[in-house]
Amino acid sequence: MISTPALCLEVGGTKIACGVVDSDGSAADVGSHTVTGRGGAAVTKIITLVRALQARHAVSHVGVAVPGPADQVRGVVLCALDLGWQALPLGGLLHTTLGQDVRLSNDGHAAAWAEHRFGAGRVRDLAVLVTIGTGVGGGTVVGDRPTKGHRGLGGEWGHLPLMPGGRRCECGATGCWERYANGSAFVAEARRCGWNSSEDVLAAAEAGDHRATQVVATVDGHLAHGLTILGACLAPEEIIVGGGLSCDPRFVGHVRRALAGFGTHPTRAEVTIRPAGLGARAGLLGAADLARSATLV
Repeated sequence: MISTPALCLEVGGTKIACGVVDSDGSAADVGSHTVTGRGGAAVTKIITLVRALQARHAVSHVGVAVPGPADQVRGVVLCALDLGWQALPLGGLLHTTLGQDVRLSNDGHAAAWAEHRFGAGRVRDLAVLVTIGTGVGGGTVVGDRPTKGHRGLGGEWGHLPLMPGGRRCECGATGCWERYANGSAFVAEARRCGWNSSEDVLAAAEAGDHRATQVVATVDGHLAHGLTILGACLAPEEIIVGGGLSCDPRFVGHVRRALAGFGTHPTRAEVTIRPAGLGARAGLLGAADLARSATLV
């Protein structure tokens, strides 16, 4: 891999993280900026941030992680619901405006690649990452290559049909896993029972509050259900769990107990989980490293 620094951004529905990352995974000039508006407004914000970093750093590559499937060859964001993007040729727009080649990647794929290269999955032949945030996403790395699936749609774990006929999802389907197991679902369950946040309900559950224990068991049960499906399909040695909730050891402990409730069988892989090692910077590090790795398409 080329050792020159790469400029990178991770675009979310409400924030854009950006910075400059070297080939060893070290990051500099990292910042987080609010996204105001959708569609073209978000593109304008990206251009502004990239130009500011270009003025301060000499970089050879630009990598952008986006919250949805991306066609890396054509530089097109196929769909990013939170930003109102549909078939957006973001790579070409940025190249024309900024004068540098831009490599797009899905944020989950980028984070999975970063965990493989620098974090919790770096000694695994098969690295499987599940990110739990506003949605549920992730990616896989097999051997030393990221796997994206047809049209870049691999790793959209959040849209596994966990509960057919269940809650309506923004994707248009019903019963998607992320409607039951993401951070928003956890907070919604907590508030329904009188707590203001996931931290509050976790603390109450640890203190022995019966209602709080039920709230945690409900959400973690849904999460464990989906993880068990992934384990049966992929049979990884372990599944890396990332996102804000995964940083809380209380949450991880509850999920492990929920997984144990699904039992084991000789014909099915035992599912074990491991917290991600790179925290909130995984998407940035992965986007930068993939931008340098032009052969990993």
